Amino acid sequence: MSFFRSDIVKGDIQEMLELQQFCFRSAMNFVLLDPDRKKEYFEALEKLIGKQQIFYARAKLSDDPEAKSVVDTMKQGIIMLGATPDTSIESMFQELLDKVQKMKDQLESGTEG
Repeated sequence: MSFFRSDIVKGDIQEMLELQQFCFRSAMNFVLLDPDRKKEYFEALEKLIGKQQIFYARAKLSDDPEAKSVVDTMKQGIIMLGATPDTSIESMFQELLDKVQKMKDQLESGTEG
């Protein structure tokens, strides 16, 4: 079965798209959001990153050529964003989660900026 024909993968992609749209809208209006909405945004970011981690792991384990292409594209993407060629995608995901947690901590302590 093709990686992208799996109902699980299709569902995850749909959920990631919805989370991305929510996060994009929230980021565009971030300064206008009240603290509860900012917290909701950070939680959606964490959920999106978690979904992306799972999607990447599934794609990496797949023998499907399209899935392998997605993995290669993700690796090229992080290099274009400034990562070194030896940076793992897994470490990039963890770094993103750490940054979101730091922003949540700053929000909760009232030192966001």
